[in-house]
Amino acid sequence: MWVAEAMSVAGDQLAKVSLSVLVYQRTGSAAWSGVAYALTLLPPLVTGPTLSPLADRLPRREVMVACCLVQAVFVVVMTLPGVPLAVLAVAIAAVAGVAAPFKAAQGALVLDVLGAEHNKAGRAKLTVIRESGQLVGLAGAAAVVGGIGTTAALVIDVVSFLAAAVLIGFGVRARPAPRSTLSDQARAVTGSPMRLLLADRPVRLLSGLLLLLGLTAVPDGVIVPLAEQSGAPSWAVGPLLAADCLGIIIGARWVAARTPDHQRALIAPLALLSVAPLALFVLRPSPVFIGALLVASGAGSAYLSLAAGEITERVPRHAAGSVNGLIGAGLRAGQGLAVVTGGVLAQYLKSAALAVALTGVIGVVLTGWCALLWHRTLRPRQVKSE
Repeated sequence: MWVAEAMSVAGDQLAKVSLSVLVYQRTGSAAWSGVAYALTLLPPLVTGPTLSPLADRLPRREVMVACCLVQAVFVVVMTLPGVPLAVLAVAIAAVAGVAAPFKAAQGALVLDVLGAEHNKAGRAKLTVIRESGQLVGLAGAAAVVGGIGTTAALVIDVVSFLAAAVLIGFGVRARPAPRSTLSDQARAVTGSPMRLLLADRPVRLLSGLLLLLGLTAVPDGVIVPLAEQSGAPSWAVGPLLAADCLGIIIGARWVAARTPDHQRALIAPLALLSVAPLALFVLRPSPVFIGALLVASGAGSAYLSLAAGEITERVPRHAAGSVNGLIGAGLRAGQGLAVVTGGVLAQYLKSAALAVALTGVIGVVLTGWCALLWHRTLRPRQVKSE
């Protein structure tokens, strides 16, 4: 699963850059190029809640393999010469949308494979792989696409999906569909994923903390004016975008080595660390200080794997896939809303740093409240298995 994740993320970075370049070459429009990139991010908002339940109704390994194969097919469509832009847009959206049930099945399968004792550490290691791929992608995807061309880069993405399907299909043990062994009465008692998230107070608090993580996306959304207003050269935008990825890698590697009880106790302080550095942007920091603050914020963001893993352990195993999908959709929506709000604030305040600082202050207050309540809920409990 780790190797498949690494290959898939690397291929995705090539595909995102390739599609932006391909659409720009076809249309000559920066706006349409931006739309193409947006289509790689937005579809999971719809497919997360609607398709993620497949990760509970069908065997999770088979769901992941099927998603990889479907994504490979749609990327093949993108490589066809002269493909109409409308078809290209549908293919882009489909690849992004199918990623939602894949991630839902993956998040639940980590718990199935590793058990509660190693669940959070396993998710943290997947985070390290994912963010490392993002970091490498930021550094080299554009150069690779420029060197071999968009079609060749998309072919590599196809190969990465096929290889991931083979690795998962033959490298992960077959397990029955989680809901296949349940009676209708048991399914009815479980309820919807949203009900599961709202019914349990600790799970509600963890869900709130995950939604607030979206605030950490604000600096990325205003990174260009932020760099310009701080006096940074134009080439600094890339390293500043990579700073939080570096922080997440550092934080995730560190939490992966902690014990389960320690990981549970770290959720609250790491959540605060993810937003507290943003409040310091009120000092209108220098480019180097901005980078340091973003690394610190990224390190705190490593609580994502811990909180998501904790939620997965607290909900019934046969509903873990649906819940993971809903969490992913909510987090993406929170990031999108935060970025839009940050851009509006930057325009209104005429300062990107003040916009980041304001969202940071709001984040400290709300995250601090949720973190305090979560800390009070820590108590011995058993993982649910039905």
